[in-house]
Amino acid sequence: PAAPVQIAVQAAPATDIELSELSVMGEARGRSLNSDLYGRGGATGPVPGYVASRSTVGTKTDTPILETAQSVSVIGRQQIEDQNALTINQALRFTPSVTTEQRGGAGSTRLEQFYIRGFTAPIFLDNMALPTNRDAFPSVDPYRLERVDIIKGPASVLYGQSGPGGLVNLVSKVPQFVRHGEIFVQGGGFSEVRGGFDVGGPIQSDIPGLADQFAYRVIGLGWNGDGPAVTTKVERAFINPSLTWRPSADTSLTIIANYQRDPFSGFYGGFPAVGTVFPRNFGNGVFGRLPVNFYDGDRNIERSDRTQASIEYLFDHRITENLRFHSAGRYLRSNGDYRSVFTTFGDVNGPYTSGPTIGRSVGGTQVDIEAYTMDNNFIADFDTGPIAHTALLGVDHRTFSTRSVTGPFPATTGLNALAPDHDLPIRFPAFTSTSRIDAQQTGVYFQDQAKFDRFILTLGGRYDTARQTGPTRTFAPNGLTIQDVPAEAFTGRASLLYLFDSGVAPYVSYSEAFEPIVNGRIFDTAFGSAGRIPVPIASDQYEAGIKYQPPGTDILLTTAFFDIRRSNATTTDPVNPGFVVQTGEVGVQGVEFEARATLAEGLSLIGGFSLLDIRNVRDTGFTTNDLTRRQVPLQGLRPVQVPDTTASLFVDYRFTSGPLIGLGLGGGVRYLGPSWGDPANTFQVPESVLVDAVASYDMKHLDPRLTGLTAQINVQNLLDERYVTGCFTYSGCYYGLPRTVYATLRYRW
Repeated sequence: PAAPVQIAVQAAPATDIELSELSVMGEARGRSLNSDLYGRGGATGPVPGYVASRSTVGTKTDTPILETAQSVSVIGRQQIEDQNALTINQALRFTPSVTTEQRGGAGSTRLEQFYIRGFTAPIFLDNMALPTNRDAFPSVDPYRLERVDIIKGPASVLYGQSGPGGLVNLVSKVPQFVRHGEIFVQGGGFSEVRGGFDVGGPIQSDIPGLADQFAYRVIGLGWNGDGPAVTTKVERAFINPSLTWRPSADTSLTIIANYQRDPFSGFYGGFPAVGTVFPRNFGNGVFGRLPVNFYDGDRNIERSDRTQASIEYLFDHRITENLRFHSAGRYLRSNGDYRSVFTTFGDVNGPYTSGPTIGRSVGGTQVDIEAYTMDNNFIADFDTGPIAHTALLGVDHRTFSTRSVTGPFPATTGLNALAPDHDLPIRFPAFTSTSRIDAQQTGVYFQDQAKFDRFILTLGGRYDTARQTGPTRTFAPNGLTIQDVPAEAFTGRASLLYLFDSGVAPYVSYSEAFEPIVNGRIFDTAFGSAGRIPVPIASDQYEAGIKYQPPGTDILLTTAFFDIRRSNATTTDPVNPGFVVQTGEVGVQGVEFEARATLAEGLSLIGGFSLLDIRNVRDTGFTTNDLTRRQVPLQGLRPVQVPDTTASLFVDYRFTSGPLIGLGLGGGVRYLGPSWGDPANTFQVPESVLVDAVASYDMKHLDPRLTGLTAQINVQNLLDERYVTGCFTYSGCYYGLPRTVYATLRYRW
């Protein structure tokens, strides 16, 4: 068996990473199952440059993106570093149909809120759902990640309850069987300092039978500085150790642990439209807009203190040449203490506001989350006559337990915008209720990817049961309510793709999603005075597109046309007070294009655009027109915070010869089209154009003794554009980040 291994070594590119991924056990297969999945170029491994060729996000199997009949985008490690993305939001900025930073650039490290194709989207980590909660959100730092995979459109057939726009799957860095390391230090931004390390490799052993079976990786980071708004701070520290055991080429087990502290998480507030989108008469002859670094809170109240810890495993086993088993599980605990004085969402900050005083409210919560997730599946490859099948059968489960202590959010002392005092004697209101809510979901799913000649037919289905239960107790008066909301749904997907020898792949697909409704009851005499539980929100999408990857190139082009319907949303029952009706339906029709390419030696680019036509196509509900104070029907209106047009381009060039060898220059342009700022569609947030720039230098070209050392400067919003990322009412608008400059020194070995 030694000879086939020698042949594999000779055929492989002469890089340390490729050699390390070979099976050292002398087996004829050459590469191990662990290497195929988690190695360089693998479906969950490091992305070569900017162009990924394989992913699991669309099928949960190792599938070429070119053969996945749904729009998929992958952001690799190099793109994250070149663009200096400090949050998941920032990493997603150049992805078509993804609108990021809905709470503005000032959201900092607190939350990852974004839209995909016009809808909010969930976050998964290693194909397992993360709990969503404003105050105990388990934020994932991009430095922990190898890549970010996005599937656009409904994906419940593989992931369970989720929205119609798609989802984001974060992929963890895992140990590699090659010794490596890096350290970096970074400064800039808002008087910020960041530093981190990432070291790992094989663990040597003299014990017979254990040699070359273990590899480790330890990742750590620290971040400290001011927040984007005056008086606010950002602070983060995490440690992320992992260990892989690979007893054979057919089996691997990886354990990943993480502990993270976020004692300060920047700023979360928004401001009135009058003073951000529109100029404001502040009095005393002052007419204009609030500064971008304005802070509407109080430093004695402001708090966003979070702690999270998790332990996760990834197990892969090749039972036979044609049958594989994958199992993953995670336990996560996150707690948060949130307190804030913030701009009141209401008429006090409405469209006719003037003068220096900004109305404010005060409140907070304490939240503790425990999350158990597990996903198990079998993958089988077999033939039935001329048809080659890759079949998937799996079951996953999640339990999210959330304990919350909450209180009212009453009005408090207003803030004089001309002479802001952030040290007022404001009383924090006492907590008035506590709850423990358990949300569970179990799903059984199947999928068949059938290849016949150049046709690829994918069929899938999934059955889910979900339930949300738990008590909520009020302190005074002493009251208790019990929630018990079951739900079930079957979702499916079907697609057909034709792969030409030229690398052109046209496709059509249909997919579904569901979201349980946990509040409200439908009036139904068959269920007595309590009514019945609403059926889950249902979404479906028709998509047609063309993918193109010229053989032998690092170029991937994707064009997609899609039509999404999200139905069964609830609105107030106009006939039966206290009940709801399920008449809400939102429709999206759109087109998107994405290009990822390495065009020549040293030249790479990412580009794309999206056009969305989104509106309430059916709805019996009403909303208030804040200008006239009259009720207007929601039907025909467009949702807030969704630009109808986005476009972006990022280019990076590395000089590989001549006097400038070692120098890298790059830059990007992002266009955000106008979006509606209130549910009644009475005003729009203006469009914006943002320019980013990056320059880097490989120090080994100055002195060979500096091999491994690089210097990089990133400037985001180079022209210091003042812009609003979005509004959801006249009293809630959010500034984007001003110009920020970061300098980074990185040493790799």
